[in-house]
Amino acid sequence: LKWFKKGWNREWNRVVAMLTGTVKSYNPHKGWGFIECNGQDTFVNKKDLKGHCPSKGNQVKFQITQTEKGAQATNVEVLVSEEEQSYFGEIKGFNPSKGYGFIACEAFPDKDIFVLKSELPGGFGPQGGLCKFKVSQEDKGPSAKDVMLLGSAGNQVQQMKAMGYGWGK
Repeated sequence: LKWFKKGWNREWNRVVAMLTGTVKSYNPHKGWGFIECNGQDTFVNKKDLKGHCPSKGNQVKFQITQTEKGAQATNVEVLVSEEEQSYFGEIKGFNPSKGYGFIACEAFPDKDIFVLKSELPGGFGPQGGLCKFKVSQEDKGPSAKDVMLLGSAGNQVQQMKAMGYGWGK
């Protein structure tokens, strides 16, 4: 076990070796969930996922840090195949007349992820919109697939569908 001082707030945190657990629940809209390991639930926050988005049942490797609110998973690594991996991102830009745009993602720090209109719900890609997506490697680089808009961007698509504008058909 290792003890270290964190930040300016004079809190002392405890970090243990890497553990393996299973994602018990995770809500990509809220950005948090729980990992089950050895019969204990540990909180996991989006900021500790390095751009990855886990799904219920995924195996993960992680460390536990004790905070004032309790145990929290840090340095989380999602242990799934590349095809099954999901990511968090933000739409950097989208050109509706050309039908494509780009997503920025912490898991791909030196690359923007290309996204086609056909992969977006209702062909809608608002700049700054948060999203969850998968990646396929194409000839020209990574391309987003199965994009799900999160937060206010996702709410806007749902409202448009409810009003009968034909979005998402």
